[in-house]
Amino acid sequence: MTQAGRRSKPRLALLIAIMFCLMSLATRAHEASPNVSLNRQPLSSAAQFDDPYSDFRNARYSNAGLLNERDEIKLGTQLHREVTKKFNLTNAGLDRTERLGQRCAKASLRPNLVYKFHVIQSREINGFSLPGGHIYVTTALLRLANENELASVLAHEVGHVVARHSLKTLKKSQEYDDIAKQLGELTGVAGDIARDLGVALGQMIGAGFLTVHSREEEREADFLGVRTMPGAGFDPQGMVTMFQKLQRIEEQDSNLLGSLFSDHPDATERIENTRYEIGRMKRR
Repeated sequence: MTQAGRRSKPRLALLIAIMFCLMSLATRAHEASPNVSLNRQPLSSAAQFDDPYSDFRNARYSNAGLLNERDEIKLGTQLHREVTKKFNLTNAGLDRTERLGQRCAKASLRPNLVYKFHVIQSREINGFSLPGGHIYVTTALLRLANENELASVLAHEVGHVVARHSLKTLKKSQEYDDIAKQLGELTGVAGDIARDLGVALGQMIGAGFLTVHSREEEREADFLGVRTMPGAGFDPQGMVTMFQKLQRIEEQDSNLLGSLFSDHPDATERIENTRYEIGRMKRR
């Protein structure tokens, strides 16, 4: 080997070492770059939280596409007559229910409707609402719930009225056109129209057609209810403790729970969703 060849050998080794160092530094910089993803979730995606009420946040509520409000109120009056035939209404606890319920109604997204609250004598823990602002709770529920807990149930039922859930259910029924026509022609409580309408609505009440809602509608009523409570002067934590009480009762004797809790979202889910929304309200 010549002297020149011997001098070039260490230079070549040095160049290779320098190139290796540069490649290593480039690789590290590439891996550290925030703009490069190597089979990783983006930072924003990893930080996302599943909002259980995202579908309801931008909802707008009206009677558009449904019965107009005047006919809705007529419908509610007729339905209430059928309820009085099926259930035993009582004044026991009515003052308390009316007082808390009106506060929830005035703080709701439909404050101008005239709401009417009723108490049903029953050992079943239950509550339901009907179009036109009629809301019912049982004496068993009144005995179980403290002020904030009862308010949570009433706010939930007001939420069903705000979202027009029963009207939407009615719109899907085969009898809708006939009922809508009869309501439009109804001017009093007597006559063939009122009797025919009463028969149809009585059958609906008996079948629970307008008082049992889908799970998604129950979630929406939970959302509207818990959002209403602070504005009405109640602690929204009452909705959490109400669900906890119902959960314990369901484990002991589910026969005590009425349609308010049949086919509803799981109690654990409702507790978690409510806590999430309470936390969100506090942060904002």
